[in-house]
Amino acid sequence: MVRNTITFLFPFCLIFLLLTSCGLTGKNRKKPASTGQPYEIVLEGDTDSIVTRILTEDVSALPQPEPLCKLIQVKKGKTKGSYLLVRTRIIVNITDKDFAVKLSHDENAAPQNIIRINAHSVQQLRERLNGEKLRQIVDEAELKHLAEMISNNPSKQNKEMQEEVKKTFGLDMKIPVSMNASKKAKDFIWISNNASTGMQNLLVMKVKSEERRAGKEKSEERRMKNLNAFHVNVNDKAQIDSILRTNMPGETDSMYMTIPVLLERGLWEMKGDAMGGPYVMHRIHNLYVIGFVYAPEMKKKILIKQLEAAISTIK
Repeated sequence: MVRNTITFLFPFCLIFLLLTSCGLTGKNRKKPASTGQPYEIVLEGDTDSIVTRILTEDVSALPQPEPLCKLIQVKKGKTKGSYLLVRTRIIVNITDKDFAVKLSHDENAAPQNIIRINAHSVQQLRERLNGEKLRQIVDEAELKHLAEMISNNPSKQNKEMQEEVKKTFGLDMKIPVSMNASKKAKDFIWISNNASTGMQNLLVMKVKSEERRAGKEKSEERRMKNLNAFHVNVNDKAQIDSILRTNMPGETDSMYMTIPVLLERGLWEMKGDAMGGPYVMHRIHNLYVIGFVYAPEMKKKILIKQLEAAISTIK
């Protein structure tokens, strides 16, 4: 009798557990992992290509033209299936609502950013949409994702080099595990993936602090600072030039790495050779961190963005 009762009740218990389990998930159910390559965007409803033109403008400080984003174009209301899971989506709505740009997160997958742009008309969209701000939002979101790919995955970090950088310079920076070659000197470290194609490099260096110079030099510094938010004083530039010449030589004594103009982003070159490529720079007091790429045979945007993301993890 007991066995018959258990046999009778078991299917109902199983159904109850399944229903309870479904009830518990609902809103709290874990979202699937988002998909998509870096800077790959699903763009819905951009019938007049206004957003398309903004997001496919070339990235600055690259030696060859490369657009900011790779776009997957979808007609209005037709984003379905795997496209719903892409990490960054933009939806353009021509509607009776007031103009607005709204950002939401993790609607269909995680991590995910969905940007909704509402406008009364195509004309209003063209006049009101701040293209520079939209590019900034997308760029920052993609850089954050690239940084989290390193920060949230200890197996993707070169812990030995991280400890060396922290011990030498006091910087806590996440360094990709692929960057496992290095050269060390006084107040200087060069870290590289040493790849035959798509070579990525990080330089960390310390310059000597000096009191600000008076008179003409100080006036010139103020003028340059007004022209460029990222300002490097003359003394620092001279020291960096010397450090690069000593520690980043070419095949002969007359060949060495140089950065003609020190900015947040720019182009480096090899004195006496045709080598060169993009760089990004970050300054903390008298410490400089420079990421640079040498990849003459391939596109460089993602390579330099990966270095920029690594530098952004500095604490």
